[in-house]
Amino acid sequence: METRTHPCLAALTTARQRHAQAGTDSLCPNPADHPPSGPTPLNPACAAVSPRPRSVQLAYRGVWAASLWLSALLVWVAFVRGPHAEAAHASNTSSAKANPSTNLPCYRIYPLRNGVCAIAGHHAFDGGDPAQTYEYALYVWLVLGGDKPMLVDAGLSDVAEMNRGAAHVLRKPITQSPHQTSRALLRRFGLSPADIGHVFVTHLHFDHVDDLLLYTNARVYVGRKEWEGAVQKAPSWGHGRILHEFTHNPQCRRRLVLVDDQQVLPGIEAFWVGGHTPGSTAWRIHTAHGLVVLTGDTVSLLANLERNVPIGVYTDRAQCMAAMQTIRAKADVVLPSHDPATPLRWPPAPPGTPRYRIRAVKVGQCQVRDYITFQDTDAQQTRTFYLYVWVIEGGAQPIVVDTGPKHPEEFSRATAQYIPGGIKQQPDERTPEALKRHGIDPAQVSHVIVTHLHADHYDYFDAFPNARLVVNRREFEANAERLAPSVQQALSARPQALWLVEDEQIVPGVWVRRLGCHTPGSQGVLVQTELGPVVLAGDVVYLYENIERNRPIRSPDPRACAEAMVRMRAMADLVVPAHDPETLARWPGGLIGAAP
Repeated sequence: METRTHPCLAALTTARQRHAQAGTDSLCPNPADHPPSGPTPLNPACAAVSPRPRSVQLAYRGVWAASLWLSALLVWVAFVRGPHAEAAHASNTSSAKANPSTNLPCYRIYPLRNGVCAIAGHHAFDGGDPAQTYEYALYVWLVLGGDKPMLVDAGLSDVAEMNRGAAHVLRKPITQSPHQTSRALLRRFGLSPADIGHVFVTHLHFDHVDDLLLYTNARVYVGRKEWEGAVQKAPSWGHGRILHEFTHNPQCRRRLVLVDDQQVLPGIEAFWVGGHTPGSTAWRIHTAHGLVVLTGDTVSLLANLERNVPIGVYTDRAQCMAAMQTIRAKADVVLPSHDPATPLRWPPAPPGTPRYRIRAVKVGQCQVRDYITFQDTDAQQTRTFYLYVWVIEGGAQPIVVDTGPKHPEEFSRATAQYIPGGIKQQPDERTPEALKRHGIDPAQVSHVIVTHLHADHYDYFDAFPNARLVVNRREFEANAERLAPSVQQALSARPQALWLVEDEQIVPGVWVRRLGCHTPGSQGVLVQTELGPVVLAGDVVYLYENIERNRPIRSPDPRACAEAMVRMRAMADLVVPAHDPETLARWPGGLIGAAP
């Protein structure tokens, strides 16, 4: 197989100069579209990326910009785009079809499930069996990597109205959990509707535009044919409230952009497909995996394209057939609008890499003073911290990140100055009991990855009799003489259990990366999850506010903390702090990275 230079890599040098001039965050690859492969997770397929959500300018970019450039040269030798893209291909199309410009941004696309339903076979496929039932998923497509966060389609909130209006099509009504609303889905990324800068609409059916009025700061792009047809036929086409507001309300009207077949932003192109509605529009987006087409309902399931059979709900069958041919010609990767299996294919991962989810298990809580939580204040007030054990699930055996405290009373005495009242822990929050409550047997855990050697993160290692202890080498050498007695005893009995690491892969899809900042050897854990790359930050990030509002923790080395922020943003859009209660609110059931 021929190895080719991806256009995003060719843009790295000029992008670095542009970011330096503009004062943006960092040069960072696009992990959601380009998951880790080989010995380093920093696959530098795309560097021309604008800041992460809510991030602001960081100092000290030069150190890590150089290291990312070196990583690019080392990793790209082994990287061939084809195998990664094949995981999400809808057809055997040539990646050379598009030959995109080398200076385009590379976007990262997240399919966020907004609800589920089922429809009859003759609605899913033209000429299909009415006795068959096909599961459908509703999605909000979050697109990152541009000037602002973007969406393809706006999402649905009024499920009852949608079920009423689509009753003739639905075999099972739409259901939507509280965690599947548009607001809840964005919250996982530290975003609110007000943060969205652009919404690209595939067509004006209710389930695709119901939430459009939430995004008060977004420009809204609609196909010209779709809009003009909907305005003329509002009762049968779209959501009357949406049409009314964007026709008569000046604040909405000035944000409406009617598009034809054109590039609307660098690397984002609209093209007419028709078929499902006369004005249906598909969106082609430039990513590290090539050109991705989000089809709208003209291709609702991947099987429509694979079988070359259009959906059964259309206004023009010939347009549907022509649209499928056009989509094949334009796309390296096709993402249909309602395929429930999309999270299994996207984002692509190297062959054989599990798609993990991370379980947050609460093992206590405490109050921590703000002058410890943030570098920029001396305030004595406190905030609630949760203590967690993180369990990486989905591989051959569970992997634990941090163990929780074995002796919370001792830890509380040692930290009383800045953790007044100490750690509060219920009996069932002791680590072994807490894990068993979630069906996790500590004896089955294969690895315990320790982010750093503070007692609340490592001193329950002896509860895992068959696990290897994975510690950063610098961290261990600085603390070897001060290890907790129970850990020393466990390692004396099983010296082969100790694994001292630098930056390396632990198992396929799980990496450790030294971050420093909190301690010189603090390390983060990068996990390839169902939703994309996720970083468990350890105490380099206590709360979401540290990274999302650029308020680093207090540290004797502020520069290391600034550099760690840059590096984590380069690894993933989803960075999980060590102690934020908000994690359990953002991720239902505490399952981080699980496809919504």
